[in-house]
Amino acid sequence: MLHEILLSLSGHPSALFDAPRKSEGLKPDGFPLLSPPEAELLSSIGRLSQLHRLTREAASRISSSHQSTICRAVGTAITSSHLARFQQKVLDVESRILKKDASTVGAYNIVPLSGVVGEFDEWTRLMEWLWGLVSFIMPPSSGKDGLQHGVEHGDLSSGAAIIDKLRHEAQTGYPDIEEAAVDLGKVAETAWMRQLSTWVLYGRLPTFGATDFFIQRTVDEVTETQFLVNNKLLPKFVSQQTALSILFIGKSLNQIRALENTSNAAIAVLSRASELELLPIHLQHLSAVTTPISSAGLTEAIAAIRLSLSRNMLQHLLPLPNIIEILTLLQEFFLLGRGEFAVTLVTEADERIRSRHRVPGQALRSKSGSNLQGVLLKEGEITAVLARTWSVLSSLSGEEEHSDDCLDLAMDLIHLTLHKSSSSRPATPGRAKGTIELLPKISNVVFNDLLLSVPTSLTMDIRSPLDLFITNTDIDTYSSINAYLLAVRRAHLRLADLWRQSSIRREHPAPPAPQYSSTSSGKAILRARRLRSNARSREMRKVWATCGAAMFFLSENGAYFEGEVVQESWKHFREWIIYPEQRPSSSGRPQSAASTVMPHRITELSPPDSPSVGFRRSVTGSERAPHDPESLASAHRLFLDSLTYSLLLTDFSFSRSLRELLTHVDELVAFITRLQIIQQNLDLEEDGVIDDLANYAQEEKRVELELDRARKRVDGDLKTLVARLREIDAERVGSASYPGQTTLRSDGYEPWRVGGVDRLLMKLDWGSSADDEDEDGDWDNL
Repeated sequence: MLHEILLSLSGHPSALFDAPRKSEGLKPDGFPLLSPPEAELLSSIGRLSQLHRLTREAASRISSSHQSTICRAVGTAITSSHLARFQQKVLDVESRILKKDASTVGAYNIVPLSGVVGEFDEWTRLMEWLWGLVSFIMPPSSGKDGLQHGVEHGDLSSGAAIIDKLRHEAQTGYPDIEEAAVDLGKVAETAWMRQLSTWVLYGRLPTFGATDFFIQRTVDEVTETQFLVNNKLLPKFVSQQTALSILFIGKSLNQIRALENTSNAAIAVLSRASELELLPIHLQHLSAVTTPISSAGLTEAIAAIRLSLSRNMLQHLLPLPNIIEILTLLQEFFLLGRGEFAVTLVTEADERIRSRHRVPGQALRSKSGSNLQGVLLKEGEITAVLARTWSVLSSLSGEEEHSDDCLDLAMDLIHLTLHKSSSSRPATPGRAKGTIELLPKISNVVFNDLLLSVPTSLTMDIRSPLDLFITNTDIDTYSSINAYLLAVRRAHLRLADLWRQSSIRREHPAPPAPQYSSTSSGKAILRARRLRSNARSREMRKVWATCGAAMFFLSENGAYFEGEVVQESWKHFREWIIYPEQRPSSSGRPQSAASTVMPHRITELSPPDSPSVGFRRSVTGSERAPHDPESLASAHRLFLDSLTYSLLLTDFSFSRSLRELLTHVDELVAFITRLQIIQQNLDLEEDGVIDDLANYAQEEKRVELELDRARKRVDGDLKTLVARLREIDAERVGSASYPGQTTLRSDGYEPWRVGGVDRLLMKLDWGSSADDEDEDGDWDNL
C-alpha cells in the first residue's frame, strides 16, 4: 500500500483512491480491511493526489492550447516549477524510506502512515490554490471529478486578468501561497513585458497572442488600419495615460514604416536611421523595469521613450507647423472662427431648402404623405451646399493678392455628410470596444438636424501622420460643437432677417400719392389702409417684442459662446503650443519672467486672425524644445473637455431647453412669413384679385392663433433658459476646475477658466418690465 500511495502522489492513477466508494463510508470497496483512522488518513492523501493529477493535466492543456501567451507562460511555470517541486518531494520521501532513514522509518522497519501523511500536509493548501488558479485560467469542461465547484469563470481568462489575480492573491497571510503568487506573477509580467517590447520598440503587434494584447488593430469603413486601446485587456497597474503613451509610441513607429512606400520616403529613411540609433536606448529604458512591475517605474520608462522618440524622430514626421495648421483649420471652420463661413453655409442651406419647396407639385406630394422622402435632401444635394459655400468664400478672398492656404486645405479635407447613426452625440472613445474613456460625455440632445432638416455632420479627413495627434473621436466632438454653435447662429440670422423685409415691418405698398389721396375716394382708401395697418400692427406688437427678446438672447448667447468661451480658450491653447517654455496662467498671461524677451526668440506663427499659418523661427536667441506630439494630444483633449463644459454642452437641461427654443423660433418665423403671405393675398382680394379656391380670411384666423401659441412657447423657453442659467451660475460658483479634469494629463497645460455665466446673465437681465408682464406673456409695456 505504501508503494501505491507514492505512485498516486506522483500523478499515476491508483486503485486505492480511484475505486468506487460506498455511499456512507470512506473506505474503497476493494480495501475492506482498512480501519476508519487509516481511511481518514488516506482520504487527505487521495485528495492531494487527485489535485496533483488534475492540476498537471489542466496546466499542460493551458500551455499547449490557450490563446494567451501570458497564460501559457503561467501554465508552463506551474508544471516546471511548483509541480516539479512536489514531484521532488515525493522522490525525497521515497528515498528516505528506501534508505531506512530514522526520520521516516521506525523500529522493525515500520513506516507509520501518519508520518507519510504528515510529510505532505503543507502541500494540500498550495495544491488547492494551484488548482483554483488553473481553473480560473481555463475552467474544467465537466464536473465529473467533483472539483469544479466554486469556479465562476465560464470563459478563458485573459493575460491581464491573470496578472491582476496573481497580484491580488499575493496579498495573503499564507507564506507558501504568497511565494507561489509572487513567483507566477513575475512569470506573467515578464511575458507581458515581451509583448510590450515588441510594440514599443518596433511598432508591431505580437506575432503570437495579439488578441490578448491591449493594443488592438481595427479596420474602419474606408479600410484604413487603426489601433485602439482595449481596456478589458489592460492590467490594473498600467494607468490610462501610460496606456495612451504606449499606443502613441507604437503608432508613431508604425507610421514611419508606412511612409517608406510613399512620397515621403526620404523622411522615412531619416526617421528609420534615428529609430535604429535609439533602439538600444529604448531597450535600456525597458530593461530598467523589473518584476513585479511598479506602476511608477513603468510610467517613467514609457515617458522617457516617448520623449526620446518625439525629440529625435517625430520632428521630421509630424512637425509643429502641421499641428498648428490643422488646429487653425478646426478653429476657423468647426468652431466658427471664420464668421463668413457660418453665414454663407446657413444662407446656402436655406436657399437649398427653399428651392426644394419651389419644385412644382412637391408641396402637394409632401402634404399627402405618399412621397415624403422626396422632400428630404439627398447626399448629393448636401454636398452641393458645402461646394457652393466654398465657391462663395473663394470669391470673397479672390481679390486679395495672396492665396488662402487655410481655405484651400479646408476644401480638400472638410465634408458635409449625412449623419449615419441614430443620434448626434459623439461617441466616447472606443465605447463599443472597451477603450479608455477620456473625452467629455456630451448630452444626447440633437442639434445637427436644424441646418438642413436632416441629420448632417461637418467632418474632416484625418490623414497620416496627423492621426498621431488627433483622432476621429476628436472630430466627432468638434462636429457636435459645430452643430451646436451653428444652430444658435442660424436662429439669430433667421430672426434678424425679419427686420430686413420691408413688407413685414412697414406698410406695403406705400400710400397713394397726394394727387390721388387728396380726392374723396383717395381719402377713403388711405383711411381704410391706415385702419388696417394699425390693426395689424397692434396684433403683431406682442410678436415683435418676443422676436426682439429672442434675438437679443441668441445674440448675447452666441457672442458669449463664440467670443468669451471659444475664442479666448483657443488663443490660450495656441499660445501654450507656440511658447513651450512659458506656462500661461488661466487668464492667458504668461507667468514666466522671460515673456518680455520671448518675441525676440521665437517669431509669432501668424497673427491670431490670419487664415493662413506660416512657421519660422528667429535665428537670434536660444530655442527651447517644443512640446512632443503626445503631450499636445493630451492637452488637446483637455482643451476639448474644458470647451464642451464651458459651452454648457454637458448640461442636459440647458441643451434640451435651447433645442426647444431653436425649434420654436423656426415655427415662429414660419408663421410670421405665412401670415404675411396671407395678408398680401387679402389685400389683393380688396383690389379685386380673388382666388376662388382659397379662403384667406379663415386661414388668417387660424395662422394668427398658431402664431400666438408659437409666441407664448418662445416666451416660455426664454424664461426657462434664463432660469437654468441662474441655476448653473449658482452651481459653478467657486469651482476652480471642471469634472473630468483630473483624469487627463495636462503636461503643464491648464485650460482657460471661463468662470461662471454671470457676465452673460447681466446682459440678459431685461429689467423689471419683463417681470411685470401678465400670465399671457403681454409685452405691450416694453
